[in-house]
Amino acid sequence: MEIVGDYEYSTKDLIGHGAFAVVFKGRLREKPSRTVAIKSITKKSLAKSQNLLGKEIKILKELTELHHENVVALLDCKESANNVYLVMEVFSASYISFSLMDHYPDIYLASTTVGVKITWPTKTTVEM
Repeated sequence: MEIVGDYEYSTKDLIGHGAFAVVFKGRLREKPSRTVAIKSITKKSLAKSQNLLGKEIKILKELTELHHENVVALLDCKESANNVYLVMEVFSASYISFSLMDHYPDIYLASTTVGVKITWPTKTTVEM
């Protein structure tokens, strides 16, 4: 397990990745049932865009202060010799799907791969 402050993660628990970062499923060390997302940003990838990280952290902090049920909170920021870590709340895709389905029962989602419209029951069946 990799340790980031009060949190830990395994590199096997990859949630996703982008141009600057990799996101892992992690947990609070003192309460392992508390799941978090840990965004690991290599300092090497930030060399040319240091402003972007500062702006992202500022925006995440401001959004966290809203304490809104639909906004993922920034829980912690840590730095190591090679990486910057952003620890955030995490929600499962099924939680988000069901939440959206509750608020917008008649919505149809367009599939980006096929270009067809699918209903919520079909979408949640496919995801699970």
